Amino acid sequence: MVPPFCPLLRYAIPTRYLGREVKSVALRICNNDSTITRLVRDCLLQKGRISLAVVSLIGLGLAQLALPWLVKMWVEGPLTDGDTDIGAFVATASIIAVLIAVFLFSSRALLASINQRFLEHLRSTTVAHILSLEPETVRRYQSGDLMSRVFQDAGLLSGFVQSLLKRVLGDGILALGALVMMAVIDVRLALAALLLVPLLAVIFWAIGTVIRRLAAVAQRRMGELSSILQQQLQGFTTVKGFQTEEFEDHRFADTYRGYRHEVVLAEGWTAALMALVFLLATLAFVVAISFGSREVVGGTITAGSLLAFCLYAGQTIEPIRRLAETHGLLQRALAAGERLYQILDLQPAPLESARVPPPTGGCSLHFDLTSFSYQPGCEVLHDLTFDVRAGEQVAIVAASGGGKSTIASLLLRFLDPINGAIRLDGLDLKSYSLDDLRRLICVVEQRPFLLNAPLLDNIRYGSWNASATAIEEAVRLTGLDGLQRSLPHGLDSLIDETGRDLSGGQRQRIVLARSILRDPAVLVLDEATSALDSDAEGRILDDLGDWLSRRTVVLMAHRLSTISRSPRVIVLHDGQVAAQASPAELSAKNEIFRTLFADQLEATERRPGNRASLPE
Repeated sequence: MVPPFCPLLRYAIPTRYLGREVKSVALRICNNDSTITRLVRDCLLQKGRISLAVVSLIGLGLAQLALPWLVKMWVEGPLTDGDTDIGAFVATASIIAVLIAVFLFSSRALLASINQRFLEHLRSTTVAHILSLEPETVRRYQSGDLMSRVFQDAGLLSGFVQSLLKRVLGDGILALGALVMMAVIDVRLALAALLLVPLLAVIFWAIGTVIRRLAAVAQRRMGELSSILQQQLQGFTTVKGFQTEEFEDHRFADTYRGYRHEVVLAEGWTAALMALVFLLATLAFVVAISFGSREVVGGTITAGSLLAFCLYAGQTIEPIRRLAETHGLLQRALAAGERLYQILDLQPAPLESARVPPPTGGCSLHFDLTSFSYQPGCEVLHDLTFDVRAGEQVAIVAASGGGKSTIASLLLRFLDPINGAIRLDGLDLKSYSLDDLRRLICVVEQRPFLLNAPLLDNIRYGSWNASATAIEEAVRLTGLDGLQRSLPHGLDSLIDETGRDLSGGQRQRIVLARSILRDPAVLVLDEATSALDSDAEGRILDDLGDWLSRRTVVLMAHRLSTISRSPRVIVLHDGQVAAQASPAELSAKNEIFRTLFADQLEATERRPGNRASLPE
């Protein structure tokens, strides 16, 4: 069923575009009062500049209205009387021209400034809000879609300021003023022109609804395009290695065709709106001229008055024509604003005050019948129970997808258990503020996050006030001193995007150094050294031995040499603790452990004396 507010929707858009999801988008967007209110409120943050722009636009409109009246006076005065002394008229016209130029410059410059500050506010506020959200909320959206909303949709809103002030206010003042002057010249002709207004309002409303709906679908398509391109760039080597260039090319092109179709439809309806408005306004103008000519012949009005009336009518027609174009732009801006405010309306984590003071030194961990599932009925962790003593180093092993990274996310409260609890030093994690908790616990992930910034900034990321001595120690402990010496400007050398000019091991060393500066009470290494060879990993962990001994450490790895450094290993299976003992005991007695590390154990056992290296 076509929504009742869109009477032309059935004829404007093919049936395949009236699916449930798209109609719900149209329903939300057509209810745009709150969107307009919020956009205006964000614009009004620049009250001073807006006030000056309004004054300039009013001045521009009044100056433009003065010109036709001056022409009327000239026709009825010197031109009729044969007076050649027109110096006063020339001076007046020159002053008006100067005023128009001044007001035109000031209004345009102010609108450009307001527009860019408005965009800066929207984009900065949206990005800040996204960063305030928890990962679980952000991951509901494709990253490309979020980028499209921040840049593409916010960019479309640049037309909102111009539409609202320059077109609606500036052209509105000109058109309204022209109608008033037309009434001053001849009330009957002016009333006849006003009969066109209700018809134009209905046309604006009906066609504007269709344009807004099509714009919403087109912007959603653009979000999909951004996501596809981002996926292709992130997996570029996979695309090349698996020779799927043609598939990816078609995937992008097919989605783009859908986007193009929506844009062309929207532009087509905008063009139809402009043409229809221009046709009606011109026909009304012709009728008024015809009637006015008879009035001049009958002596009711003068030729100068008719000329001025025609000039004022022309000043009315052009703003109305531009308003038709602006109406289409405004509908697209409202659709973009709706998508942007959907992100701003997402609820961030509530601000918490510290309920308990954060502990100092190493902290104990206790998982108490902890359960978690990403989807109902499919638990990743089920009644998980284990302890880690303060200052202890423990390894956790499981098959891929067995819940290791989920445990790391639960510790930082990116996720919360559906049942049970996790305790830090005897207190539920929820007893601590998120700020305190995330200072106490640091998770080093397998995939490093690096900035396109100097090496120094990548190392001290999140610890900006770290001393030079602390940074130097972190560099030494992680073996980054060799990289520092090899770079032309040492720690001040610029790192490429995502660290693509570095090896995987070098990227992981940087993140390890970053975690040292963080100085956490609990350190979780989630495959944090997987890109290092065994010898390099061993040297780093040996150098870190004294530093690690003062903290609670949880190692998660698939490499036997890594987990063998921990006196105790916890084996997970089906979301529960299947066994926990020393690496040597588990390799001798636990079938799950032996299955997980079968190839590595076999290689180790073939080398005499190596088995003894597993801690008892």
